[in-house]
Amino acid sequence: MSNEYTKEEIERMRHVMEDQGENAIEKMKRKMVEEPLVPAGVALTTFALIASAWGVRTGNRAYTNNMFRLRVAAQTFTVLAMVGGSLYYQNKEKKEQEK
Repeated sequence: MSNEYTKEEIERMRHVMEDQGENAIEKMKRKMVEEPLVPAGVALTTFALIASAWGVRTGNRAYTNNMFRLRVAAQTFTVLAMVGGSLYYQNKEKKEQEK
């Protein structure tokens, strides 16, 4: 069983997104504005990962370990930001439906 999408499935998904009035780039921009902590966490995680790889390459064990710890902390922050944003928007949607 393949996990790849067929051309028809991809085209159907593209049409659904376009029918909603936004393309992939617009959706990404909207999500970044709605939940700015998630992209910040992703950027910090990426920095820590690249810095730890550089530390491994240069042989600086203390720096590498600190960057690995930063990566774990940044990933935790990112996941918490995603969960928090999800809960916030669920609550906001429920309150709007009650009005």
